[in-house]
Amino acid sequence: MKPLFVLLFALFGISLFAQTLSRDQLRLHFLQASERKTALDSFLSKLENIDKKTPAEECYFGICNGICCQYDESNWSKFKHVVKAKNALNSAVEKDSKDPELRFMRFMLEHFLPSFLGFNKHIDEDIKVIFSNPNFIDDNLALKKKVIEFMIWTKRCSPEQTKILEAKMKEITKKLEATGKKS
Repeated sequence: MKPLFVLLFALFGISLFAQTLSRDQLRLHFLQASERKTALDSFLSKLENIDKKTPAEECYFGICNGICCQYDESNWSKFKHVVKAKNALNSAVEKDSKDPELRFMRFMLEHFLPSFLGFNKHIDEDIKVIFSNPNFIDDNLALKKKVIEFMIWTKRCSPEQTKILEAKMKEITKKLEATGKKS
């Protein structure tokens, strides 16, 4: 009887601690969280319950805390979420500094932060990493198009970088039209 109990505990224990989410799952949950507060709360809860987060999970945890600011009414609550977001994003980037997706998430948060807070000092560095990885998110063209649209919209890129993004946007748009997918 005791070996059966140990086996059951081992099986259920492994499933409890092996809660890692794939990049596709993280992206899907994040897109939903950016549209609905209930989805944001649910995703944050999932991420909070992961004991040892991967850098990607930690990054998405951070950006979701940044999104919480839009639902906060007091400036103090907003500030606490921003600090939590920055700490998680910086920690994730420290653990995997070459991952352009993590860099993009931090870039996205820092773009929206007022400069007087002093929390948006990594923008140029993050843009360099993103541009040094041109195949970033090639596995999801619709998402890549959104990323490029955002980067162009921010007006944070140099004129040369913007031209590269616009050319890539045309290429992606043609591919999406050829496959019949809408963006």
